[in-house]
Parts: sequence; structure tokens; C-alpha cells
Amino acid sequence: MDNLYAKMTASDASVFMQVSLQSIHKHLKTKDIESFKSQNRVYFGFESARKLFSIPFEKKVISFQIVKGGTGKTSIAYSFAIRANLYGARVLCIDLDQQGNLTHAFSVDPNIVPVMIDVVKNNAELSDGIVNISPGLDLFPSRIDNAILDNEIMLGRFPLEQLYLKIIEPIRENYDLIIFDCPPALGHSVASSTLASDIIISPVTPEQFGLSGLKITYDEVKILNKNYLKDIKMKVLLNKFDSRTALSSEVLRTLINDESFKDITCNALVRSNQEFSNTIFAGTNIYSSLKNTSAKEDIDLLVREVLNLDELYNKKTNKIELM
Repeated sequence: MDNLYAKMTASDASVFMQVSLQSIHKHLKTKDIESFKSQNRVYFGFESARKLFSIPFEKKVISFQIVKGGTGKTSIAYSFAIRANLYGARVLCIDLDQQGNLTHAFSVDPNIVPVMIDVVKNNAELSDGIVNISPGLDLFPSRIDNAILDNEIMLGRFPLEQLYLKIIEPIRENYDLIIFDCPPALGHSVASSTLASDIIISPVTPEQFGLSGLKITYDEVKILNKNYLKDIKMKVLLNKFDSRTALSSEVLRTLINDESFKDITCNALVRSNQEFSNTIFAGTNIYSSLKNTSAKEDIDLLVREVLNLDELYNKKTNKIELM
């Protein structure tokens, strides 16, 4: 397996499946599931994970959005998609941000394929723009042309509750998880992605303006739910948390004591960590290496919580018996 590819370690699998590391090694061998070894550690990728875990995923559409830049939204969406894929989920990421940061993170050239404005304005097919990143992980990229998406949707009088739902409908069954990475603003495109989603994840950082942006996003989701008779769930993720700072602790207390946010704040949080930006800059991701890090641990817990992976695995009727 290429060193740049994301990896699920056998030790992580043993923690998730609640069995010994020896049991994982035995099962990989006896079932002839492809695995690799480096630095005396066994690891594998998407296809092997899908066979080993056999998780009956609940198909979901998730939007990462908040009305505030600099919250680490794209880095979290990028890492979330990769980790979900390492549990065997077939994942499609759809980049709606005209800055194309998610597209850049995946090292995709958006100038050679259609992007969302081409689908909305010129009737291109979503499938024509989908780029395979690695087994089970695809991207529909973005470029600066998407800056006029809101105007096009407004002038074309496209129904917000149907636009993106109809666009993803032809390919929806191909994936367990579809992720929208939205621009840090309100508008017709973000509203349509919200209405096409099951869950909204809003990363917030320990700063006052971050909380202000969160409140605006929360109110917008609430209005859309009311106006379109929807029940779109929202989850708040505290990102860049640093227990050494008073501000981080204060923002955490604010979230868990606020009537609007206390029940929707994720149990998982993401600690302040330079690894996210460093790996993206290097053209890799936090799961490309085999070393244990806090960034990996935090994203793993977030994925398991949001996708309800532990319960899905434990409740499945065909649960693998490991000796």
C-alpha cells in the first residue's frame, strides 16, 4: 500500500471491535483479507476494512458548515471523510466552497471536470465531475466559478428543497456517506445543501466571534426546518480546543450550559493540533502515518459518534465471531 494512502491499523481495529490484537491478526490471515506490515505494525485500507468490520451503514448526507471562516471546517471534513472510509464506508465529498480548499487537500485539479455551477447552470451531470481519490473515496471538486452559485440559483428560481437532493439522487445509492463542504456564509447554495442533509456539523473554535457565527447557523437551520417541515439534525463540534487556555474552557462551558447547544454539542472534541494543516500541506492526511496521535484519536471518536458506528457494529446480525 502506498505510504500516502490512509491506513487503519490492526490495533485500532482491535479497540473498535473489542477483541485482542492477536484475534485481528488471525482473522485477517484465515479470511485472506489483505493487510500490510511496516515498523512491526499491521495495517490495511478501505476494502479490507469493509470485509473485516461489515458495518451496516445508515446512509447519510452530512453538511459541514458555519457562518465563520477559520474554524477548521474543511480540515475536519477532510479527515472525517478519510476516517469514515477506513471503517469501510463508501464516501463522496462534494466541495461547494469557491475557494476549493477541500479540492486542494485531495490534490485534485478542478479545471478538467465539471463543478457545481456547471451542473446547476449548464445541466452537466454530477457523475461527470466525480474524481476517484482512493478505493471507496470520491470527490466532486470546486473552483472559483462556484462564486456565482447563489446568483444562479436565485435567478433560475430553483426550488431550494429539491435542487441538491435531485442532483445527488442518481448517485446516492453508490455511497454510504455524502459530505458537503460549504462556504462560510449564508446563501441559496448553503440552504439547499442543508435541506439535502440529514446532519449539519458546525465546527466552532474557542473565540467569541466563533460563537456568534454558530448562533447564526443554528438559527438558519431552525428556520429551514420550520419552513420546509424538515427534521435536520445539527451537531456542534468544539475544534482547536486547548485545555491550557481559559478561553477554551469558557467556550466549552458556554456550549454545555446553553439551552440551544447543550444537547447538540458533540461528546467528541478536537484538540488544537498543527498536524491537520501540516499533513494537508504535505499532500497527505493524518491517517497516512502509523504513529498514534491526538489528531487521529479525536477524529476517530468524532466519526464513531456521528455515524453511530459502535452501535451499528454491535447490533448487526451477522457480527463476526473472533476467536
